[in-house]
Amino acid sequence: MWRGRVRSLLFSYQLINFIGMKSVIKILLILLIPALAVAQQHLPDSIILALKNASNDSLRYRAKMQAYFYFEETNRDSALYYANQTLLLATKNNKQLLVARAFANKGYQLTNTGQYAEALKNLLQAFAIVEEPKNASNSWMITPQSTPEKHRLLMLSLIHHMFAILMERTQNTQQEIYHFKEAKRIAQKIDNPLRVLLADMNLGNEYINLNRIDSALIFETAARNLAIKTGQRRYLGYILTCLGDIALKKGNKAKAEQFYYEGIQSSKEQNNMVSLTRVYLRITNFYLVEKQKDSSLYFAKKMLETFRTLGPTTGQQLNIGIAYQNLYNSYKLRKQLDSAFKYAGVALTAKDSINKERIASLARFQSLSFREQLRLQDLEKEKVIYQSKIRTYTLLAGLGVFLVIALILYRNNLQKQKANKVLESTLNNLKTTQTQLIQSEKMASLGELTAGIAHEIQNPLNFVNNFSEVNTELVDEMEQEIDKGDLTEIKAIALDIKENSKKISMHGKRADAIVKGMLQHSQVGAGAKEATNLNALADECMRLAYHGLRSKDKSFNAELVTHLDETLPLSNVIPQDIVRVMLNLFNNAFYAVNQKQKTSGDSYKPEVSVTTASENGQVIIKVKDNGVGIPDAIKEKIMQPFFTTKPTGEGTGLGLSLTYDMVVKGHGGSILVNSTEGQGTEFIITLSIK
Repeated sequence: MWRGRVRSLLFSYQLINFIGMKSVIKILLILLIPALAVAQQHLPDSIILALKNASNDSLRYRAKMQAYFYFEETNRDSALYYANQTLLLATKNNKQLLVARAFANKGYQLTNTGQYAEALKNLLQAFAIVEEPKNASNSWMITPQSTPEKHRLLMLSLIHHMFAILMERTQNTQQEIYHFKEAKRIAQKIDNPLRVLLADMNLGNEYINLNRIDSALIFETAARNLAIKTGQRRYLGYILTCLGDIALKKGNKAKAEQFYYEGIQSSKEQNNMVSLTRVYLRITNFYLVEKQKDSSLYFAKKMLETFRTLGPTTGQQLNIGIAYQNLYNSYKLRKQLDSAFKYAGVALTAKDSINKERIASLARFQSLSFREQLRLQDLEKEKVIYQSKIRTYTLLAGLGVFLVIALILYRNNLQKQKANKVLESTLNNLKTTQTQLIQSEKMASLGELTAGIAHEIQNPLNFVNNFSEVNTELVDEMEQEIDKGDLTEIKAIALDIKENSKKISMHGKRADAIVKGMLQHSQVGAGAKEATNLNALADECMRLAYHGLRSKDKSFNAELVTHLDETLPLSNVIPQDIVRVMLNLFNNAFYAVNQKQKTSGDSYKPEVSVTTASENGQVIIKVKDNGVGIPDAIKEKIMQPFFTTKPTGEGTGLGLSLTYDMVVKGHGGSILVNSTEGQGTEFIITLSIK
């Protein structure tokens, strides 16, 4: 049953044939020589000696597998290098079962470094080989105690396990549980206690995440008993941590604390740094909830210390931002605010960086349309089987061929209709999502614009109210002087009232001008171009964006610098669009300097400037800040729809995309960006005057 399912699963991922691999092997060997020198520097002497003395490919393969296992959980880059080395040797010698093992090892390492799409391809290739019973005897690793078929099933259990881990990382919970159970079923069939233990351990952890505590307890207890019974204690620390989580969810804090300490001891004994980091995280969170400030700080520091020993590629899935976040929470609990805020900024930066990488990797994975691919491949499998039967029946009854063809055509038509319905539904969902995101962007811009306008109008309204109150008091004084008959004092008071009335009128006109101007900019129309004063527009949008951010964060201040060309002619543009463009750029600029201000010292002075100039019949507008800047790696992506560097909920990723469309497509202009990470960013817009 499973063989047929895997065959359909692998429909789009056929193995590279042996002839094609020969040239690939030569190229990879040349490319991997420098990496070999680096990787071998950290190997134990016994493995280096085995590599050096290996006299044939079989011994070389075994030595490089030892090197892979040495780096498997401690250095993902080196482990991936040796996985590729074993792949080259296995392919060169046509050892197909070992080719599958190499693909599986690569898939596991790529999963743990967040390269989910690449991991999927490698694991599918591994499935393709192991699913074929004819490859069972094609291995150097078969021992007298293990039959070729048993060795093949062991590989199949291993690949199911690695595939389940990929499903867990990509949040495909149902597939994750299925493949862990399949890995356990096969391991029980061949009596392999280690693989049963690992399956139980991971199933228990997933049931904890699903809050199915009783099921989780059954699996983790079974895993612990098996680890103790067989002496397979490498993962006992991880299991004890899960049992601590279960006890905590059941409300038994004392038992949870006991399990966490046992987990720490076991992880140290087995030198399992990944498990140790995990249990440090759990016990830190435990003490934070219990408000035990000394214990929480101690274990938060231990977690960061252990995390750093793993190296960046090994610990990616743990997210170092969590370690910094725990330090922030611990210092905050101790009311050491300077240290707390220091780690708050570091945590935000680390989490943002790793989450962006994870989101990008998930996007690549999802682009494979994995679930849809499985469905279509199952249909294709059924079609192939059906057509094969038809060809057989044709040999026995030629007259039936016309009926069979008619049935096939009818069935294909039904499949196309189903596929079209699925595609139509998907398209409608995408359109709905796009509309919602664009509306979110509009509402975000409207909120910022409204906050800025409210702040601008508030100043003249304050003057109107204040002078009105003063006039009321002066009128009261005038009435008193009239009763006294002091004509000189009456005239003086009347003169003051007159002057105050002029000021009331002046500030009222200022508020009126602001309202009329913004109504003109936001009015719904055909988007016709009209002669526009870009200097006034730039100055007003800059202040609106600034006050919009200040309405959210009263502590924020920045210096606003304007270099406006007084000779700048009126430009023929669509005012509403240019307002959106400038607000987007200024909002981003003030956001960038605000972010940098949070992590910099008092010496940092936030500054945002706008410059206008005319040249060769064109208007040039420059918006510049001295904020956090844009990393080189993402400069080419910032104009793409839905791409954002802001945390979830703070940006839709449509602002710069719409800005680009309005400038380039709507006005035939251009927009360039100059940025240095950590120093600032400058956007340059060029528009035609006519």
